[in-house]
Amino acid sequence: ETGKLTGETMLSLVASIHLNESMEGYIDHQKKGGDHSLSLAYVRATILDFRKKVDKNWVGWVEDNIKYIRSNTGVPLNGKRAGVFPSFARFPTYLDHVLQSCQAGRGSDYKVNLSKIRVISYYLQKMAGALFASLHECAERDTTDKQYASNVMRMENSYFFLESIRRRGDELMVLFQKQFVAANAIFKQSTDAYLGWMIKREFKQLHVLFSNISRIRKDVGDKDVPIHVPKSTFIKTLAKETSRDILKERIVAMYERMEKHLSETANFLPLAWKALVRMLYDWFNRWEKMSFSCYNYKLEPSPVEIVRLAKTKVGAVKKTGGGGATLNTPTAGATTASATNPNNLNAKPGGDENNIGKTK
Repeated sequence: ETGKLTGETMLSLVASIHLNESMEGYIDHQKKGGDHSLSLAYVRATILDFRKKVDKNWVGWVEDNIKYIRSNTGVPLNGKRAGVFPSFARFPTYLDHVLQSCQAGRGSDYKVNLSKIRVISYYLQKMAGALFASLHECAERDTTDKQYASNVMRMENSYFFLESIRRRGDELMVLFQKQFVAANAIFKQSTDAYLGWMIKREFKQLHVLFSNISRIRKDVGDKDVPIHVPKSTFIKTLAKETSRDILKERIVAMYERMEKHLSETANFLPLAWKALVRMLYDWFNRWEKMSFSCYNYKLEPSPVEIVRLAKTKVGAVKKTGGGGATLNTPTAGATTASATNPNNLNAKPGGDENNIGKTK
């Protein structure tokens, strides 16, 4: 079966690590030369030959799983509610199994340094790179929804990868440093894009109004903005778009929409909502400054009050049973039920596989 992590595969990996460590004992540090150096060189060559054989077995398994990762199994064609891809979900569990196998039979003070073993570090990084190549391919394919789904899948999977590596300590942080930096950039960019889309969608008229004012003030200055956008028109639009009832309604709509878009797998809803409330404050704060500068008019309610409304109203929605997620702190090392089998990176998940990566 493609991708099956057999005992032979793990034995090959652990044997490679042991053989790599044993090489250190057969180096002529004292540079004695002669027969002594020749005999050490012969032993090193023999160890290296063994290493090549066991590495070949393990590398073959890695290459098979890279093919599986690039097959994008379990990712819906339109990208909606994709959640954490099955390949992403299983990756940290595999890493745990590798570290546990390498630690077996060693003292508690032993720490394997995978980043120092060239073959192993290269292929683990290659597997991580394949995950993000798959993510990019799924996000960019023609059938994927580009309004929000492409950003949501990038956001959730990069977040899951970042948290999975971060919570497993410095060893894996060093090993996957390049992929970690790339994932962080993907996460920030996709999160900003998704949250911006959410606010623009719900506050379309305000966004159009202030974008227009921003463009005009660059051309004519703050004082002449009312000539192009009369104050009466400006205030009328604000009254219609920023009443407390309208704000409460739209805040709840954004939360419920976000709850539908995000999966329980990544457990990202609490942080995403906090980030959206922060962005909402930033946008309304910027709009208020523009309003005061051009019209000597302050927004009502204020940006601070809007944040308070967001916290209060969403809290009320949760208490009355609206929505299925709660604003709690993500569980450390959270993985899906489908990721609990360390013996097969692409094994079918337990339970109903059709529910993987989907919200309720």
